Amino acid sequence: MSLSRRTFVSGAAALGLSAPLLGCRHEPASKASGRKKVRLTYGIVSVPKTRGVFERTLREQGIDVEWIGPFPNHAPTLQAVATNSADFSFGGSSTPAIQAILSGAKLSFVSWATSAPRTTSIIVLPSSGIASVSDLVGKTVAVNKAGVAEFLLVAALDKYRIPREKVQVVYMNPPDAAPAFAAGKIDAWAIWQGPLDLAEVQYGAKRIFQDDKELDREFDFGTYLVREDYAKQEAETVRNVITAYQTEVAWANANRAEAVALSYKISKYPQAVIDKIAAQDIKSTLSFIDDAGIEKLQYAADWMSQHQVSSGRLEIAKHVARV
Repeated sequence: MSLSRRTFVSGAAALGLSAPLLGCRHEPASKASGRKKVRLTYGIVSVPKTRGVFERTLREQGIDVEWIGPFPNHAPTLQAVATNSADFSFGGSSTPAIQAILSGAKLSFVSWATSAPRTTSIIVLPSSGIASVSDLVGKTVAVNKAGVAEFLLVAALDKYRIPREKVQVVYMNPPDAAPAFAAGKIDAWAIWQGPLDLAEVQYGAKRIFQDDKELDREFDFGTYLVREDYAKQEAETVRNVITAYQTEVAWANANRAEAVALSYKISKYPQAVIDKIAAQDIKSTLSFIDDAGIEKLQYAADWMSQHQVSSGRLEIAKHVARV
């Protein structure tokens, strides 16, 4: 189940990047007035992009924002940054970020985030006959490759002492996994908030394994990454961007219902799904990369290596930028 790619470019397909984006290599522009442009990736959920305050704050600091996306998950944003099609990944899972660097991407962690409660889960349809992780033996489970979902499945099988070869793993990103799950073409799906709630509302999906209820510590974190050379050349821009993101996180924590309503405009989820997500009291923290972040990310990287979720061991401290 580990990635065997020796270079990041050869792993582009595994990271879910489409060919058109690989060919899009626009250089970041500085205008004659001295203004700068930063290219930010975003997903189907984005408070900063939708609310408008984030972009206005940076504009006042001489930085113009170009939004690139939406992306279905973190992995393809990492490829976009590595190939100079964007400047920042979008704050997603540390699991594909670690694998991206192992695969050769010259990227640096510049911030890390935690959220509580952790709701990423393995779900099944009521008609599946699956009631527990033990029932997954001989079944198909969809995960995003070398991502948080694969980590969660491996952790679940490890906890319940089920050999991985007893489960058929299908690598799918959410846009493909959702219809396959609804149609019963896969037996279970490891997925995070948003698509998780949509499946529960629309298809009556049931959780058989939830991150924070089954695991005693966090193994996956939100992360923003930039290219190594960008971190060195644009340290002030990186500081301004992450600071602006911190403001958005604080606002979202204090205004949960409004934040969810704004962020899910991009997803076009049904109102019942948005209401369900808004009712969950999830709080997040976003920090610049620091000693605590390095320690937590290193623990995660070591766990991934030991459990063959990643293709090797990454020394996190060598791949961070303290700005």
